[in-house]
Amino acid sequence: MTEKNIAEIDLSALRHNFSYLRGRIWAVSPQTEPMCVVKADAYGHSAELCVPALYGAGARHFAVSSIEEAEAVYAILARAGGCAETILILGYTPPEPENIAALGRHGITQAVFSLEYARALDASAAAQNLRVACHIKLDSGMNRLGFDTHNGCLPATVRALRETAALENLQIDGVFSHFACADEPASPITDLQTERYIRALRACEAAGLRFSKKHICNSAGALRLPGLYQDFVRLGIVLYGLSPSNEVTDPNLIPVMRLKSRIAQIHTVHAGDFVSYGAEFRAATETTVATIPIGYADGYARNLSGKAHVIINGRKAPIIGRVCMDQLMADVTGIPDVKEGTTVTLIGTDGNETITADDLAGMYGTIGYEVICGISKRIPRVIYKGDEISDVVEYY
Repeated sequence: MTEKNIAEIDLSALRHNFSYLRGRIWAVSPQTEPMCVVKADAYGHSAELCVPALYGAGARHFAVSSIEEAEAVYAILARAGGCAETILILGYTPPEPENIAALGRHGITQAVFSLEYARALDASAAAQNLRVACHIKLDSGMNRLGFDTHNGCLPATVRALRETAALENLQIDGVFSHFACADEPASPITDLQTERYIRALRACEAAGLRFSKKHICNSAGALRLPGLYQDFVRLGIVLYGLSPSNEVTDPNLIPVMRLKSRIAQIHTVHAGDFVSYGAEFRAATETTVATIPIGYADGYARNLSGKAHVIINGRKAPIIGRVCMDQLMADVTGIPDVKEGTTVTLIGTDGNETITADDLAGMYGTIGYEVICGISKRIPRVIYKGDEISDVVEYY
């Protein structure tokens, strides 16, 4: 380890998760393809590293949030000698000419969520003599983006979808929706959304609309709703080895990211002295303290102050005082062989101790998604082969 802070990315774990989840899906529905969600720089893991690994494991369908992410995935695959069958933008792309040109040039698929937006895309594509591939987004209850599938609105929605499908410069390849509460097994919302989605599909079919690709299952749906597997299942957080929620888990998933730092200094805090901003921690006895050069600007949340631990030499050490922008302090009293430069594990396993992103999330009321997506670009993403670094993405 040559950097002071690194996020180790275990591509073998990523490939395992993909292959395991694909096998689980295919055991139920052999015609269903996994769609790998690699938005937000592959959930903070580095799309540059993860996309080629997923492609090498057999992934051919990817989903992102923006045109910038879609172009990045296309370029990453081109450098690796690959070509995705689908790169779906799940969110909004401004219908400016340069964006529409990129969609057409790279065969990127755009989500269409309203008639007004469809018209804007079509006009921009027509001006450049392009045809843009699209998936229709149905809002089944998330109330974020999508054509309304509420009972009273369905006839108007079908009319809008027929007009959308008739636009000459849009190629409507698919339709999808998104669950709001699939990670909450007791919630009735998932049944409500499923009912609306299926009813909308049937109404479309009755009106002569056919969609070649359908998908509604996200990560939680992949784990607990096999009856709803369609042409695609969108795999997000589960690809990276984390659970959608505490209620929806799978012990076969392996976390892909490990966050590590090194001890910068070891010093003694005398009884009665304070540590860090606000002097919230006061040493009751003489305490050995390690200063670790990672903080909330690196994505290690300030809310973990006084709650979380780090692992040093296989032993948990509590964080004391407030987490700073660039540093934090841990009580290493009694931990043997601690010295400057010793490796510190903030997410991962050392010896018999493990700290997960979900563990940290639970300490300050968020989700594991936010923890891993929040790991700053100040921290390089690193691949090891044995004890040697084999690949690294440095953002600075």
